[in-house]
Amino acid sequence: MANKRKNERQVYNILNLKNKKHSQFDFAEVYRHIRTNIEYSTVDKDICTIAVTSTQPAEAKSITALNLSIIFATKYKKVLLIDCDLRKSQLHKYFKISNKTGLTDALISSSKNKVIESNHFQLIDDESFAGPLTILTSGTSVPNPTEILSSTTFKIFIETLKRQYDYIILDCPPSSVSDIIPIGNIADGTLFVCSALDTNRKQAKAAVDFLLQNNVNILGSILTKAEGSSNHYGYYY
Repeated sequence: MANKRKNERQVYNILNLKNKKHSQFDFAEVYRHIRTNIEYSTVDKDICTIAVTSTQPAEAKSITALNLSIIFATKYKKVLLIDCDLRKSQLHKYFKISNKTGLTDALISSSKNKVIESNHFQLIDDESFAGPLTILTSGTSVPNPTEILSSTTFKIFIETLKRQYDYIILDCPPSSVSDIIPIGNIADGTLFVCSALDTNRKQAKAAVDFLLQNNVNILGSILTKAEGSSNHYGYYY
């Protein structure tokens, strides 16, 4: 477990330019490559809202969503990262920011006031960014995540944000939780994260089949926690 956490921190540090040492495995280049694949993944439909899910927890799903948002922010001025994993939120911990208010609070106020209030969002800036990265953490814990994420309010909320941002990255629950379906249906496309160390192949196939059966548009998969070298990328797309 300690080694896994160390690897996750390494990805985050490199993409934030906090680790200036040369890395044999260039994580930033890997995510730039994934970004390019997403940008050109379809000619008929814009892929601007991207959901990120996995088979189960601990497959580096949230780290993948976080790093994707960072690499998009180095090129685009308006990038939003939303923590949609209302059962086990992680993003505020990685960024070391408050989770006092977030998605659930924004949805409640939006339902009442019919506007999206900016005070629920937080900005992260870096000299490498084209513009500040906007973060919407999960917010106040709720007893009914599936009902909230399946609501018309959530759908309208995301559709409204789509008109305001170049790219939106949604850190979703794993596919073992039904919450992923309404999020995946709203997103333009979904990335499926697999861990070389943790993912069971049969479970992953069952998860992908489940998503496809529920009309989730799967863009591709990303392999995490794989052994990497200078001439081998540790992901598949």
